[in-house]
Amino acid sequence: MSNHSGGGDASGSAFAARWTHRVLTALVSIVMFSMMILTTADVAGRALFSKPIKGSFEIVTFMLAILIFCALPLISWDEKHIKVNLFDHWVPAPILRALNVLWAIVMTVVMAGITWRMWIQGNLMAAGQHVTGFLEWPIAPIVYVMFVLSGLTTIIFAVLVWQKLFQRSTPPAEAQQISAENPGVD
Repeated sequence: MSNHSGGGDASGSAFAARWTHRVLTALVSIVMFSMMILTTADVAGRALFSKPIKGSFEIVTFMLAILIFCALPLISWDEKHIKVNLFDHWVPAPILRALNVLWAIVMTVVMAGITWRMWIQGNLMAAGQHVTGFLEWPIAPIVYVMFVLSGLTTIIFAVLVWQKLFQRSTPPAEAQQISAENPGVD
């Protein structure tokens, strides 16, 4: 994980953050590799033997949900979102800092809303005993996983708001150099 701390970070929370980052990164890698293998096997089975893997579409759909919601906290913490900063060099630094704080607050609120809706959707899916069409797997558990990972992303955004408000952060020299070489692209 990126070092976003201002120096007063407790070693326990830093350890938990590193551990969470590693687990999510490993999970994203495993799920992506599994999707690739399943899709390849399904296409090969369909093309060569006229026997596709039954339910592969549903399995890939579940994997895709896990992949997206596991990657979202990673991308959010490292602040690797797509940004267009064409006008950043014309905006005064205090205004740019305020806009960055405002954007982090908006993202926290949006993710909190998504998290809340995932909880409601999971409850509806569980109450209705919704299952997939072919494999008849219950849908509620995957929605609850999405809820937990959305909640983690919301917490990450809240931490970023806190850091942007109360801690001085100077980008590393390498990031400054990359920004200087590629204006308008982050």
